[in-house]
Amino acid sequence: MNKSIFFFALCVIFFGCETSQERRDRFFNLGNTALNQENYDQAIQYYDQALKEDPQYASALNNRGVAKIESDHPYEAILDYNQAIQIEKDHLDARFNRAYAYEEIGQFKNALKDVQHILTLTPDSAFVYFYEGLVQTNMREYEDALLSFQIADSLNPLNPETIINMATIYHFLEQNEKATELVSQALSLEGDDANAFSLLSMIEVEKENYQSALAEINRALDLAPGEPYFLNNRGYIYLQMDSLNLAITDINRSIVLYPKNGWAYRNKGIYLMEKGEISQSIEMFNRAIKSGEFIDELYYYLGKAYRQQGNMSSACKAWSDGAKLNEKPSLQMLNQYCD
Repeated sequence: MNKSIFFFALCVIFFGCETSQERRDRFFNLGNTALNQENYDQAIQYYDQALKEDPQYASALNNRGVAKIESDHPYEAILDYNQAIQIEKDHLDARFNRAYAYEEIGQFKNALKDVQHILTLTPDSAFVYFYEGLVQTNMREYEDALLSFQIADSLNPLNPETIINMATIYHFLEQNEKATELVSQALSLEGDDANAFSLLSMIEVEKENYQSALAEINRALDLAPGEPYFLNNRGYIYLQMDSLNLAITDINRSIVLYPKNGWAYRNKGIYLMEKGEISQSIEMFNRAIKSGEFIDELYYYLGKAYRQQGNMSSACKAWSDGAKLNEKPSLQMLNQYCD
């Protein structure tokens, strides 16, 4: 047997002389396996190979986008989602994933557009209405968010997660009695729920019942000991109690566990401001802004730090930005100190 015949025999035995589509599918499946194993770089390489075989393969573009966003490359992920949607306008996974990526980089209006397009295709999806509510919450459009959560609740009644998010909106709208009522309802359905206890702790903070707030956040942490947002919330409660050493321990641990936690940078800024380290506190507040997260009273604290620094023009600019985001303390400071 000459070499060419021998090679042909191997081709038949081992690969069956794969077609381009078969190679595409094989690389796509390998990519999915790597993605599920959280081996994102390897997954991207396999999806690259699949796309060499078929550049119009929308599912490979979408999944490569997932691998990229999990690798902390949201802008590159959006490019992949854009291509997938250009190929298949109503590719639901790509639309939804692009909305998530837009949220990651703080482009909430674009995220909302994608979610609302998905709703035209799946108008009875409780989950999509729920996600719409989350995006609207980040945009501080609380009334719209509440309506979205209420629709989600009507489509899928008695879902504790939806009820807790409705309670959170009522808390932001300063209707804490209604918020507490909904939290009680969620707890009656779910039993112990860490998010419910965390929200109760924030309601108690607003009432300045710091010992009660501490008890509630500790209940949350008993259920989820390493949850960075709960640790950060406890740090904030300690700040209100002037227990600065306990506060910074929790806040720093929160940042180590989740370095993207903008709330923790805000709280570290408050801590540094209390310690008189104003320049460093301003740096922390600006870092929190760059996170793109919804963070309450962030511009209020930034303005306070600038005022302590003697920089009233920057303070007024910060409070003006906060007032545009419906931060009541920022509006009060703006009216009190700025023309």
